[in-house]
Amino acid sequence: MSRTLLGCKAGDRVVVGSIEGSAARIDKLASIGILPGVELRVQQTRPVVVVEAEETVLAIERDVASDVVIVDAST
Repeated sequence: MSRTLLGCKAGDRVVVGSIEGSAARIDKLASIGILPGVELRVQQTRPVVVVEAEETVLAIERDVASDVVIVDAST
C-alpha cells in the first residue's frame, strides 16, 4: 500500500519514493526539487501542503501532493 504526501501530518519526516501523474506534473515537481530520494519535513497540510526540503520551504497544492508517493525517513 503506497502512502502519499497528502496523507502526512505536520511534523512528519518522509522521503520521496516516486512521483505519479503526467510527465508535466513530474517535471514541475522536479523543477522545485521534489525528486525521488529527497527528504522532506512536513510543516502543514492545510490549506496547502507545506514542506521543507533542505533549507527551502515549498507550498504544494493538495492535488499535486497526492501524486507524491513517500516512505518514512529512517531516523
